[in-house]
Amino acid sequence: MKNILIIAMLVCLVSQAFGQSVNLESTIRIDTAKTELSVQRIEINTSKFTLKYDYKATANDVLGIIIPKIWSNANNTLSGMIVKIGDNRNNQFAFDSWLTKKIGKLSFMTEVGRIVSRVSKPIDYAGVRLTANILTVEAYLAERSTKGNYFLGWAAYHPEHAFIAVGKQDQQLWGFAGTKVFNHFGHFTLASYQPKTGNFWFKSQTGFGEINQQFFSQENYEIATSYFCVPIFFYKHFSPLATKGTYSLKIEGKRTAGLQNYELMMGKKIGDKGLGLAVGINSEYKSVLNMAPSFELYKAWKTIAGQYIIELRYDQLSQACSAYLVVRY
Repeated sequence: MKNILIIAMLVCLVSQAFGQSVNLESTIRIDTAKTELSVQRIEINTSKFTLKYDYKATANDVLGIIIPKIWSNANNTLSGMIVKIGDNRNNQFAFDSWLTKKIGKLSFMTEVGRIVSRVSKPIDYAGVRLTANILTVEAYLAERSTKGNYFLGWAAYHPEHAFIAVGKQDQQLWGFAGTKVFNHFGHFTLASYQPKTGNFWFKSQTGFGEINQQFFSQENYEIATSYFCVPIFFYKHFSPLATKGTYSLKIEGKRTAGLQNYELMMGKKIGDKGLGLAVGINSEYKSVLNMAPSFELYKAWKTIAGQYIIELRYDQLSQACSAYLVVRY
C-alpha cells in the first residue's frame, strides 16, 4: 500500500512528541469488480506546524509540512509549506510561501511557489488574493510543464445575504451562487463548463429548517470557490446532503464524453444525535435512459476521546457502495 504504513508510524511518533490533534480520513469504494481504499488522509495539527499525507490508490500520493506562521506581527503573517508529490523516481517537490496582510478592512495575500523534479524543468507560479468590503478577487499565473503559461482565478461579490462568483481554471469556466446569514434557509450552487469539449457539471444543495450555518457561510464559499478554480495539492471533502438542514434537497448533473448523469436527492436529519438519511433517483443517458435509486447515510458523534463520522452511499445504477470514515482526536 505504497508508503502508507511508514507514514502511519511517523504520525504516531509525531503525535506523541508534539501531541495536538490528529485527523484520519478514509474513503473506501466497493463495486462488482473490487474493494479499494481509494483515499487515506493522515493529518497532525500542532501549534507550530501541520503534517498532512494523502494516500491515493489511483493517483500520486501527497505529503506536506505546512508552517502557518513563520513570522508575524499585528498586521502581517508569513506562511510556507514543502510538499512531495508521488512515490517514485519521478517525484515532484513544491516549495510554497505566502504573505497575508491587513490594512483596515482591506485583506491582501500574495503567494509564490516552485515545483521541481529530476525529470522535468521547474514550474513556477504566483498569485494574489484581495478582499475589500463586499468584493474578493484571486488570480494566479502558472507555467505549463511543456510550454506557455495559463491563468487561474475567480472574482466574487458577497453582500450580507449572498455570494456570487465566477472563475476560470485553464480551459474550464466556473460559476458559484449561495445564500448566507439566513436562519432557516440556505442554498449553494456550483457549476463548471468546458467550451472545447462541451462537458459540464453542476451541483445545487438547499437546506431548510435548522440549517448548517458552517456550510452556508462566506468562509466555506470562499474555500470551495478557491478549491475548484485554483487547485491545491491536497484534496478537500465536503459534507453530504443530509447535513445541510432539517430537510435538504440536491440536484446534480454532469456530461462527460457524451454520457449524461443526473440525480435528484432529498435528505432529512433524524433526531438530534447526528444522524441523517438521504434518498434519491440517479439517472444515466447516452442513447438509452437508465434510472435507479441511490441512498446516503450520515452519522456523527463525539466522545471524550474524540470525534467520529461515518458517511455511506449506495448507488444502484453503478452497483457501487462508498464509505467515508473520519476519526479525530
